[in-house]
Amino acid sequence: MSDGQEENTLVVVLAGGQGSRFWPLSRAARPKQFLSISEDGESLIQATVRRIVPLVGEGNVRVVANPSLHGLIQEHVPAAKIVSEPFAKNTAACIGLAAVYAKVESKDRDPVLVVLPADHAIKDEVRLRAALGEAISHARSSDVLVTLGIPPTEANTGYGYIRRGTPIEGRTFKVDRFFEKPSLERAEKYLEEGGYSWNSGMFIWRANIILEAFRMYLPQMHEGLMEIARLLESGAAVDAKVAEIFGSFESISIDFGILEHARNCLVVDAEQFGWNDVGSWTQWAESFQADADKNLIRGDALVIDSTGCVIKSSGRLIAAVGLKDIVVIDTGDALLVVSRDNVQEVRKVVEELKRGNRTELV
Repeated sequence: MSDGQEENTLVVVLAGGQGSRFWPLSRAARPKQFLSISEDGESLIQATVRRIVPLVGEGNVRVVANPSLHGLIQEHVPAAKIVSEPFAKNTAACIGLAAVYAKVESKDRDPVLVVLPADHAIKDEVRLRAALGEAISHARSSDVLVTLGIPPTEANTGYGYIRRGTPIEGRTFKVDRFFEKPSLERAEKYLEEGGYSWNSGMFIWRANIILEAFRMYLPQMHEGLMEIARLLESGAAVDAKVAEIFGSFESISIDFGILEHARNCLVVDAEQFGWNDVGSWTQWAESFQADADKNLIRGDALVIDSTGCVIKSSGRLIAAVGLKDIVVIDTGDALLVVSRDNVQEVRKVVEELKRGNRTELV
């Protein structure tokens, strides 16, 4: 393959999330990854797949998602193959299932898996591919679990952190320790000390190596995954049985379940490539140019004597007067008003709507 494309490498795009912090625009029937944050209308999942194809080839992309989203996947990324995730069980079960499918599909070739969230935004795609290429090289040549790290630019409390250990080669280091989302005081300490990377949620490893990690750290899940592998290898109609096994899995993240315990983790501390995990409305706003008063306005809105606001109208006029650091998102059937300091808590609205059986709004 040319342009850095890699033989025997599969991309696994995780597309099963709802993006509840992106409510009211993100809904279960059309979650965040199928929405656009760009001026050209390209959805987040379309951008994710497009920018990785030069590295691995169009035929090597797999998208993992619930059957309810398969139609949207075929609409947005028709060349990708779909791995059906029967239920939402967090990232460990999802990644394990993808590894089993890859192992069975590729038989004895033990492919490198590049695991990517479907809903990230990237400005410098060339630098991203360079970092992934370095990670792929390590994953292919060594029995390691590689994470792509982002150099911190601020004391952000919304990301997990990785403390870098011994240098390996280039921008690659051993992982000394993973840290979950910190308090502001601790995040400021990490930034002051140096030697930390943000955990991007992008992972690179061989199928056999991640499955061995499941055997060591999530043995019950590994047993179920091996049973799924045997079912797939049989060639029989197995969807119902796979769903039954998958439904028994613990709901746990790959970070908690495996990476925080494993001793063979590396991190590629990538050059800045304009990474944004678009995890909230304020991060969405960073993709556009604000006005002189630092307001980001989309749609029909009249903003007077206001600063630092994010306002999006899907139809009717929004008039805002004398506001500071407020987010207003109107979708016609729902209106969100939240301070910028609390945008991470929007998911609580979705939780309350579910408890109240307001299914038409989630």
